[in-house]
Amino acid sequence: MRTAEKQSESDSNLKNKTASSVYIHIPFCATKCYYCAFNTYTFHKAQAEAYLQALRTEIELYASEADLLKTIFIGGGTPSILSAHALARLFVDIRSNFTVSPDAEITVECNPGTVDAEKLSVMQNNGVNRLSFGLQAMQDETLKQLGRIHTVPEFLHSYHLARECGFKNINIDLIFALPEQSMEAWHHTLNEVISLEPEHISAYNLVMEEETPFYEQWQAGKLHLPPEDTEADMFQHTIETLTGHGYMHYEICNFARSNHFAKHNLVYWNNQSCIGLGAGACGYVNGVRYTNIRGITPYINKLRQRNKPISDTEHLTGRAEKAETLMLALRKREGISLENYEHRFSEEIEVAFGENLKKWVDLHLLEQTDTHLRFTDRGLFLANEVFVELM
Repeated sequence: MRTAEKQSESDSNLKNKTASSVYIHIPFCATKCYYCAFNTYTFHKAQAEAYLQALRTEIELYASEADLLKTIFIGGGTPSILSAHALARLFVDIRSNFTVSPDAEITVECNPGTVDAEKLSVMQNNGVNRLSFGLQAMQDETLKQLGRIHTVPEFLHSYHLARECGFKNINIDLIFALPEQSMEAWHHTLNEVISLEPEHISAYNLVMEEETPFYEQWQAGKLHLPPEDTEADMFQHTIETLTGHGYMHYEICNFARSNHFAKHNLVYWNNQSCIGLGAGACGYVNGVRYTNIRGITPYINKLRQRNKPISDTEHLTGRAEKAETLMLALRKREGISLENYEHRFSEEIEVAFGENLKKWVDLHLLEQTDTHLRFTDRGLFLANEVFVELM
């Protein structure tokens, strides 16, 4: 069953390897949250200035590899921790080297408490038309436990300021299954966020990532997480609550009003080309998936030599590319287009995955329509088991 959104457009052109999307990583935060395993570092102005200069060089090195850009995502870290001047300069660098479509989706991740009217004005004047606020929870005590630097009132101030500045497409990130989180607390968070009427809501379950304070506490038995049954109930409650308020459940963890699906994220889920810029960023260009150097200093040093700061590459071919394409597309509630898969790989999906598909269909984890293969409602809760087998 297709949603009201025209996902067929984002599924098309799968054979086109020229990137029309760019991800830019800003790896600085005021502090690092206790659950976070992203490539982030404490903000220091001088280091940030040197980093942005290196990033400018990397943008120049990739200028010839981009098609007309349809999506730009500036993430982190906390891009909104940069000054208004630094943000303005970054957009000059982007537009001086890339041709940006007039209707491109341009997203900037923002941390509550790090945006002001001047920064929001710079973003808007440079074509940013989508903001993503990392809220996570609507209880100050929980935010403090997560290591977040903002309070609920600070989030509300940032959100309403963005609305006053004219932003009409805002995402709010949430996390459930937090330590000692009750269903009542999660229900409160969902309802409070719904009342703000954002166009998009991302709701993720907490994952214990190695080399994070939370992981160490969890291993030591000092972090008490909700039981798996409670986590599943929270996920089910999320789906029922958000869809009941008019949000379309278009990806495992993502919900949106009509015409507000995250176009940039659909590039990932459709396994299409995307240039990744910045320390630790990942990209996929001309069939090659690459990862940049993670450390800021070696990243800067590499670009001072005007060399791309790539640390690892993988040429995806054969079953590996097919499996990744299938796994990413299955994240969408629509699933994978059988026609587009066959167009991309010149064979039906059963050729590579027939035995697996039969098993998952028999277990009622997957279902196949005339046009798509997708997770059943039950399969959503066991998606990771399917993905592990595919990998």
